Amino acid sequence: MQKLTKQTHFYLGKKKDTARLHLRKTFSNIFCTLTDIRHRPIICKTSGNSGILGSKRRKKVPYALESIVKELSTYFKLYSIKYLFLILKMRINKYYHALARELVFYGIEVKKVKIRRAIAFNGVRSRKLRRR
Repeated sequence: MQKLTKQTHFYLGKKKDTARLHLRKTFSNIFCTLTDIRHRPIICKTSGNSGILGSKRRKKVPYALESIVKELSTYFKLYSIKYLFLILKMRINKYYHALARELVFYGIEVKKVKIRRAIAFNGVRSRKLRRR
């Protein structure tokens, strides 16, 4: 295993203990990106990257999220992160509750939760007209 070194160009707030965690769930995977306050990525982890092998279904269960947070915990300790701003690019469901439970287990406090879902700017496509 490679030795982790702390990079000094990240801005983690005035007390140097705050970061952002971006969480995105796709059809077949879960992506977690740990960034500093200025949105510079520190590390990006996925459920496939963190040792969950197999089908799409296995990558999407809350257990996959637990294994991602377990791998991110080394970076929480390395940068001495105690507080997180959580940015969700998905609906709040069982994944969010599993994530909150795991973060509390590792001693991380969630300061703010922001839901940033994609909105179609042109609206929903209308139905086809019925043929006569």
